[in-house]
Amino acid sequence: MDRSPQVGDNAVSLTFAANMRFVRPLRHFITALCELACYDEDEQESIALVTTELLNNSIEHGSFSAEDEIGVTMVVTENVFSFEVVDSGRGGASFATGAQDRAEKRPDFEEPRGRGLFLINNYMDEMVITYDPDVGTRFRVAKARKP
Repeated sequence: MDRSPQVGDNAVSLTFAANMRFVRPLRHFITALCELACYDEDEQESIALVTTELLNNSIEHGSFSAEDEIGVTMVVTENVFSFEVVDSGRGGASFATGAQDRAEKRPDFEEPRGRGLFLINNYMDEMVITYDPDVGTRFRVAKARKP
C-alpha cells in the first residue's frame, strides 16, 4: 500500500534553505499536527525522531551548500502519517541504491554515527528512497496509526 504524500490530499508542503536552524521548528510543527490528529505520545515521539533524522541527514549529507533547498511534504490524517523530504541529491544514485540494504542491517552501536537509516526503517511502516539527477534524493516514509 503506497502511503506517500500526494499534493492536494490534505498535504502540507514547505521549502526551506538547507540550514539546521529550521529543524527544531519543523519538529515542533510535525508533533503538533500529530497531536491534533490524536496520535498517542509514543507515536508522536517516534515520528518526531524519524523526521528530525531525515531533515538532519538531508541538510548534512544531501545538500551541497546552505543555499540549497530542502522540500518537505507531509500528510497527517487520523489513520496515517506520510512524510517526504527532497534534497539536492549530493549522495547520488549510489546512496539511494544501497540505502535500503543499509537500513535493514543492524548498525555497530559502538560507532558514534551510522544508525539513522536503521532507526527510520524500524520506526516506520514504509520507507522508499529514490534518486533523480534532475530532482535530487527523495526520501518517503509512512507510519500507520495504531488502531
